[in-house]
Amino acid sequence: MSQLQRSLYLHCLRTVSAALLALWLAYLFELDTPYSAATTVLIVAHPMHGMVLSKSLYRMGGTLVGAVMALVLMGLFAQSPEMFILGLSLWMGVCTMASTLLRSFRSYGAVLAGYTVVLITMPGIDTPERIFDLAVSRVTVVGLGIACSALVASLTSSRKAEESLEAKLKLALRHLAAYARQSLQGVAAPLLSEQRRALANEIAALDAMVEFAAIETAVGMADLEDALRGATMAMFGVLTAAASTHEALGRLGEQGLPHGLDRRILDLLARLEASSAHDELQACREELRRLGQDLEETISADSLSVTTAIDRLDEMVDELGYCLEGALVLAGAAKLPTARKTRIWRHRDISWGLINGFRACITVWMTGAIWFATSWPAGWCMVASVVPNIGLLAMRDRPVNDAISFVWGTSLASIVGYLYLLYVLPGISGFPELALVLAVPLLIGIAMSMQPKTAFLSIGFYVFFITLLAPTNPMNYSPEAFLNNALATVGGAALTALANRLILPVDPRRHVRALVRAIQGDLQSLLQGSVSSTEAWEGRMHERLIQLGARIRAAGVRQDGLLRGGFAALRLGRELVRVKGLLAGDEVARDGVSAAREALRHLAAAPHAAVTACREAAQSLSLLAQERNSEESRTPMRAAASLTEIAVLLGRHRRFFQRIPS
Repeated sequence: MSQLQRSLYLHCLRTVSAALLALWLAYLFELDTPYSAATTVLIVAHPMHGMVLSKSLYRMGGTLVGAVMALVLMGLFAQSPEMFILGLSLWMGVCTMASTLLRSFRSYGAVLAGYTVVLITMPGIDTPERIFDLAVSRVTVVGLGIACSALVASLTSSRKAEESLEAKLKLALRHLAAYARQSLQGVAAPLLSEQRRALANEIAALDAMVEFAAIETAVGMADLEDALRGATMAMFGVLTAAASTHEALGRLGEQGLPHGLDRRILDLLARLEASSAHDELQACREELRRLGQDLEETISADSLSVTTAIDRLDEMVDELGYCLEGALVLAGAAKLPTARKTRIWRHRDISWGLINGFRACITVWMTGAIWFATSWPAGWCMVASVVPNIGLLAMRDRPVNDAISFVWGTSLASIVGYLYLLYVLPGISGFPELALVLAVPLLIGIAMSMQPKTAFLSIGFYVFFITLLAPTNPMNYSPEAFLNNALATVGGAALTALANRLILPVDPRRHVRALVRAIQGDLQSLLQGSVSSTEAWEGRMHERLIQLGARIRAAGVRQDGLLRGGFAALRLGRELVRVKGLLAGDEVARDGVSAAREALRHLAAAPHAAVTACREAAQSLSLLAQERNSEESRTPMRAAASLTEIAVLLGRHRRFFQRIPS
């Protein structure tokens, strides 16, 4: 049995055990809707302990906010169902918009704040005086499910996130070293681009794992969070610097670097690519320090092209050093650094959030209108099905496809649940037998949820299997009520799919255009004098590029030119920030680049003029460096190298930069 299969089986067993424990305790404490405790466990389930705790934290927060809102809405509109549905629709629109703008489990918590209102108020829509008791009951069963999930995860998955983080960090370092080595060896640019995109996604996943590991082991691990985030930012820096080094060495041709510096870095990267032990990583870190010093001393005013290549290589070496430092800090082999603590910035599309919020508001209101128009007793189940579905699908690239999968999942849950109600549960005489018969479909559903192709189908199945079956103590055997609720649940899923298809449907190409405009807008702000650190710029732009790649894949179109242009904007912005920092204390050198700064402010209107101005500024700084001693010449030569890079990027991607809004 492989390690992956073993982890899958353990996750399934852990989740089902926690769900059944929550159900048993809910029976023991005689809670209302005891099956909701088990459903909570199934929803917050995740193979990694830290992710379970994080998801549970935001689920509890969303539940509390939703409970308060349920009290407010019922208190205001207890005698006016139409106004209540309108208020619920508006609240769900706000929650869906928030979930679009937030990420990870924060987004999920926002959806829960809307979903909880329905779960609390709908069962008591005809008895508003019970609303406080219903709110307390809902919070209690959710809290019980979260406690059971956290307990089982703590007992069966010790320090899983931290161990996984260390392993994945070392793996990412090896992949990064291989990418850097191939960049120096002149591998074709298209192949490097594919590797860079894959690495960017790998690094972004690492950044998310840092948060979960910190939550899992609050003592000690949380203190390292900033250092590890700095390491992930440095990894992005390596991606950028390696691309610049690749091109700078290509412009050198056969000339090569002095003193065999390129061979030394290639040998070091090969060692790093094969290293995993802490002492080996420490040795590589020390060698990187020595290499960085040698590169610094080699910079001179003799040749701008050679200096540009050395400067690019030196930048890559520095970033690699920060990466190794993070790995060594995690392993306890290095002290906590005091710098490089910038987090990856998260792209937020406000217009998309407004669209999703409007769609959710209209869909919930229309579902409520159908309920009132038909006077269907199970209509509240349809509303309760639509509300979470429309919120959870808001962040999906293809919500219609996922909603259809959900329809199939809820339909399967209805069929299996009905068979259980008629033929299985009547023969059950105790909780052990109940646990055994419930475990089988739950294990199958959770295992299927680990496969991307069947994720939504399986989640719809195992969540609504328990919800529709509603195992209570004593059990209520009502086939008519079950069929009514099942039809309403499946109908709600179908209405969600229909709403996503007809009401402001998701247009992946629109997302592509919005991201390109955001990248261009960020660069324009920077060109107009916006102050930023290289780490902050890297984090913002890599996040946008990761999102852009995903949206392009969802749109099903080839837009490699946009990705190349976006990456060029990232590199150009990094060089602009770098030049500003290098020349901050050198007034003479700043005067030499004033014309270039002015030309860059009008880049969209006159890209050729900006290219010429940057090249002239680089030559001016190179001449200034020749007039100074070797120590003082390094700063203007580094700035000249950056301006040379800017000129090359502008000339190669001028069509992308011409579309920058003025």
